[in-house]
Amino acid sequence: MTIIQNVNIEKFEDFRTFLKENPEKARLKLEARAVYEGQVGRSTVHIGPYQLDDTSIDRETRHYTIPFGAWREVEELMGVEGPSDRMEPVEMALAATASCVVNSISFNTVRLGIDIEGLEISVRSTVDPRVLFDINGSEDYNSCIRSIEYDVNVQGDISDDDLKTIKKLCEHSPVYIMMASPIAMTANVKRIQPDVESLLN
Repeated sequence: MTIIQNVNIEKFEDFRTFLKENPEKARLKLEARAVYEGQVGRSTVHIGPYQLDDTSIDRETRHYTIPFGAWREVEELMGVEGPSDRMEPVEMALAATASCVVNSISFNTVRLGIDIEGLEISVRSTVDPRVLFDINGSEDYNSCIRSIEYDVNVQGDISDDDLKTIKKLCEHSPVYIMMASPIAMTANVKRIQPDVESLLN
């Protein structure tokens, strides 16, 4: 049994082989839910249940609640009463990209024999909020975020060929793919009745 960076390499390769031979099993169905807090720009995001090969998994110990908003200084400029600092959605998208690139690099370098001692990903972009505030139309979405730049800083006995491999591995990150490639999005907008129980509490 070979353990590298806390991963059983043989078991990991068995997992990869299973996915190759059973592509219909290689499906994770994920969901996030944002609930408006009744104040402009504020929501609470809930993450938890997911499906693995059509098996629903919903553990109480895997429920996460994240308050989203913006930056206090920007909220002050916009006239928000009681401005405060919160995690902001675009920043979290950049954070998710960085974290997912760490995954695509680390899971694959251990099996390829590339000895990484340290890894840090920095992702940054510039946001033009005029589309958000309906100053520019949604058809002008390219003006909102024109590009994303990221740095990959690697520590260890890393050759030039290793660096080329690591650069390619960045593009195996699902979030990287989601951010870099056009993906179909389907909106289902409907009217619902208020939850009576929540109104009473």
